Amino acid sequence: MKYFYIILLVIVSNQASALDCQKAITTPDINDCGRIELNKMEVQLNLAFQRTLKAIDIIRQEPSTANKTDLKKKLIEAQRLWIKFRQVDCQATYILWSDGTIRGSMYMACMYARAEQRIKELKEYETAYD
Repeated sequence: MKYFYIILLVIVSNQASALDCQKAITTPDINDCGRIELNKMEVQLNLAFQRTLKAIDIIRQEPSTANKTDLKKKLIEAQRLWIKFRQVDCQATYILWSDGTIRGSMYMACMYARAEQRIKELKEYETAYD
């Protein structure tokens, strides 16, 4: 039985590495590709947020140090609320499409689009005092 699981793991690993998202046509493949792209976007979002926090620290002009602290606190609070908003908003999209196999893809597309928009918003903080 132990060997069965090892063989199964090898087969699944090989299939995952052989996934060609340009040619994905089955729902599982499309969802796998969507997860891959969403994971990449999540990394970009996290990096953008960290860059924004660092940019606030090195602002040489106004706002003052006290205001920088308040700005960072509010930005962190906003990010936490935004994460909750995005989750609930995209869950609504999932429910909208709940009768079809596309629901997973629509959910991931929503999460991706919201993250992409948030990255643009975060970049505005980085460039505000250039």
